[in-house]
Amino acid sequence: MINIRKIEPRDYQQTSEMIISSIKESFKTLYSEKLIAGFCDKYSVDKLENRIKDMDLFVAEEDEKRSIMGIIGIKDNQLRTFFVHPEHQGAGIGRLLFNKLEEFAKEHGLQKIILEGSPLGEPIYKHFGFEKIGTIEKERNGEKYTDALMEKEIPAKNNDHPVFR
Repeated sequence: MINIRKIEPRDYQQTSEMIISSIKESFKTLYSEKLIAGFCDKYSVDKLENRIKDMDLFVAEEDEKRSIMGIIGIKDNQLRTFFVHPEHQGAGIGRLLFNKLEEFAKEHGLQKIILEGSPLGEPIYKHFGFEKIGTIEKERNGEKYTDALMEKEIPAKNNDHPVFR
């Protein structure tokens, strides 16, 4: 069974390793080694621990093995982190994480979520209901790249609808 829960300090090392593994595998045909190294550095254990301080992060954990299979994180109304381990991609883990993200957004009164997605992530985000609203030029480790700027409206909670008479 898969459990979606808030990240805990005991998860940092395993989560960092899962993210780095995902970056190396998923981005290997998309970006240069130098750019991939920059992305991986962003998720070292120390840097992940610092990022967690101002974000709400949720992990997908396989109960029996207590292994981290994926992560999703939001800061204010911006999706900041989303990774699923390469061995578990396409198995519904991303959908479970996005469901948790939307539940969190509704509970906190967010009306929309925005994100900056890679060319690899763009179709995945579209699958989850995001629309591309532009592009953004970025640079890391001296190399330029382009991400899609995307957003998704968050419907109000079911009990927030007015009662019709």
